[in-house]
Amino acid sequence: MNKTVFLIIVFGFFTLAWAQLPLQVEFPAGSSLQLSNKNIIFNLEKNGFPPRELPAYYYPVEPAEGLELRLFSNLEGSWTLSAGLEPLLGDNEKWLLPERIEVRMDGGPWLPLSSSVVLLAGSGPTGGYQIHTVEFRLRIEGDELPGSYQGVLIFSLSRL
Repeated sequence: MNKTVFLIIVFGFFTLAWAQLPLQVEFPAGSSLQLSNKNIIFNLEKNGFPPRELPAYYYPVEPAEGLELRLFSNLEGSWTLSAGLEPLLGDNEKWLLPERIEVRMDGGPWLPLSSSVVLLAGSGPTGGYQIHTVEFRLRIEGDELPGSYQGVLIFSLSRL
């Protein structure tokens, strides 16, 4: 104990100058969405088309086990994660309604897609990346025309 006090007194005695430097840390407001796949592909020929009963449900061949979605936000307040899909245009110049594609998060209920469907709602920072599984299926009613249909699925993280 006496040696410690002696060292502090000696150190203080030999110190000739002190300097202070302000330190500041700024965290930018930020959000991020990351997806594990670039494509969602339904190939009905590989899944037994035509179906025996209608409506029938087909699952994508890619990704076969769902899409991994990683979400991060450090924003205060409420936010929502949404998915949107416009009608899919076929090479036959016909349309496939977005409601024929259904989506679910983490094994929850199936929801038909539209121009915007809320998949998840939250409040405040996520405390790191949240990892979710997003699955898709195609609902066939029997009135679909042959052809290849394409569209763009958009995920958005919005502040309320």
